[in-house]
Amino acid sequence: MNDRNRHSDSNRPRRGPSGSEGPSDGRLVEVHSQLSRDKDEPAEGFSLTPIFIVFLFCGFGFWAGVYLTNNAGGFSASAFDLDAPKVVVGGGPVVFEPDAAKGEQLFLANCAACHQATGLGVPGAFPPLAKSIWVTGSEDRLIKAILAGFAGEIEVNGVKYNGNMPNIGAGLKDAQVANIATYVRQAWGNAAEPVMDTKVAEIRKAIGNRAQYNPADLLKEHPLETK
Repeated sequence: MNDRNRHSDSNRPRRGPSGSEGPSDGRLVEVHSQLSRDKDEPAEGFSLTPIFIVFLFCGFGFWAGVYLTNNAGGFSASAFDLDAPKVVVGGGPVVFEPDAAKGEQLFLANCAACHQATGLGVPGAFPPLAKSIWVTGSEDRLIKAILAGFAGEIEVNGVKYNGNMPNIGAGLKDAQVANIATYVRQAWGNAAEPVMDTKVAEIRKAIGNRAQYNPADLLKEHPLETK
């Protein structure tokens, strides 16, 4: 065969990986044209979806700002503190207000395991707080019992108990103790005056870090009131 009849390497048809000849240039042009027709051309202007998302986020941000302004308590940490004193309207001085609702939450967390949420206690083990003169009588006696605790025999509503009350108030703030005392003096049918945090502070200073009271010694300081 003459060299004239031989194809040069550059003019030979290219073969695919399997050895078959690849598509011709014409076929490639045809495929490209088909793809161009099937694919949408980019359009100028704005798309509605991104604009909607922007407005959605802006609206959410505005709502969040309004919600925080109305519910953040002036962005003060004390707004969410169960034991923080309330602020008098008009920028007046900070004044403690006994709050039985806050006292209930503190009672459930610190006292209900023994005295029960009903205030009825556990027969033979823990005395009731409901309709108990130990609770509704002298606030000094009640505060001392919460701050220092007591161990020994105690009689409540004609029933004797020999229990051990821990000094739960030693680890609480004055306002917390005042709110607990206020709650138990006004719950379950009890009707007694609320307790102020200043009173708790006064008694805490007076007794210091003393050990638990013996109920008899506590009664010597604050005898039970007659009904």
